[in-house]
Amino acid sequence: MISSRFNIQIPFYLLTFLSVSYVLSIVVLQVFTGALVILWLFEKTSEKKKAIDSFIIMLLVYGFVRLLSIIFSEYQDISIHSLYKEALFYLSVFPFGFYLKSLDPKKTQVIIYTFIAGGVINSLIGLIQFNLGVVERAESLSSGYMTFSGYLLTVLGVALTSFNLNEVKKRYPYLISISIILILAGIITSLGRANIFVAVLLLIMSLIIRKKVNIKQIVSFAIVIAAILYISFSSNPTLVKQRIGAPAAFSDRDIIYKGAVEIFPEHPVLGYGPRTFKKIFPLKEQFADQGIGSWHNQILQIYFESGILGLSAYLVLMFLIFQKGYKFLKTKPQQESRNIVLGVLLSVAALFLSSFFSNFIDSPVLSIEFAFIVSLMTSEIFRNKNALPVYHNV
Repeated sequence: MISSRFNIQIPFYLLTFLSVSYVLSIVVLQVFTGALVILWLFEKTSEKKKAIDSFIIMLLVYGFVRLLSIIFSEYQDISIHSLYKEALFYLSVFPFGFYLKSLDPKKTQVIIYTFIAGGVINSLIGLIQFNLGVVERAESLSSGYMTFSGYLLTVLGVALTSFNLNEVKKRYPYLISISIILILAGIITSLGRANIFVAVLLLIMSLIIRKKVNIKQIVSFAIVIAAILYISFSSNPTLVKQRIGAPAAFSDRDIIYKGAVEIFPEHPVLGYGPRTFKKIFPLKEQFADQGIGSWHNQILQIYFESGILGLSAYLVLMFLIFQKGYKFLKTKPQQESRNIVLGVLLSVAALFLSSFFSNFIDSPVLSIEFAFIVSLMTSEIFRNKNALPVYHNV
């Protein structure tokens, strides 16, 4: 068992408050994450070593390649900003991995439910703003619609399986459906077509995993969410009409892909350096939206910023996560651990798929959320591998 030199309630409350702060307030998110990093720095080295796993090591490999791409960037004055903008992401995996492995299962379960509750709260905020016409797309108080939608996708993946615990079903049978409906409504009213498609895929996958399908429940679910969406789009119809009128619109992504083809053979090893899109993109004058400042595609962004070395490290990292999760599920663990690991795998799959139309690993919000959920999975694997206490009712 990993033990902290501090009262375990301190990191527990920090992780709990952090789990609801992602798009509620970026400053609060950074404060709680920073506090956990500082706390971790004062832990015993012998205990820290126990918490290091292959996910942390591979993420640091990716971070090292990222550092090299900054050092050899043609535009160092721009790329160097990534050092402080992304530093908290790489540092966060250490306290997340350490303290989530230190907590007992009941506390971990509370953190997961708080994380899901945070998704519901933030989705409600987005829906209220959208219905009042404050925004054209549902978004959070501190982040735009893409970050908001990506955040909710991640919460949805965890919620679809983690809420499948027997104790929750007995005590709060309707809370499960209501939470998932509100999260899904938030994603749809953010009007990101790719993320809506990924959310539907998550729902289908969760039904396949459950094997048993309650038709009445599905019909009721569909009616309620249809009613919420009808009210929302009646209150704020402008952008949804544009989307329906031009369902195949590329949002300038076709121009991005053309520009990518032009410069693809150049700087293949370490790329041009982070944050260099506006300096290197050859077709900027063709954009309808002159505010575009990134590749809107995680694969392209990593390749052009950190080259084939960075892209290889990223793909190996993603492969490692799915491999670890799959190998763990093959051991047929107890249901609570199985549900958590399945939920994390769904969430990571959702982030990976949506990243073909956006970015997450260099986002100040989604990157930390990514580190958090994967650390949840690795803590479950660690707990089962070392035969630590199992889950009890909360």
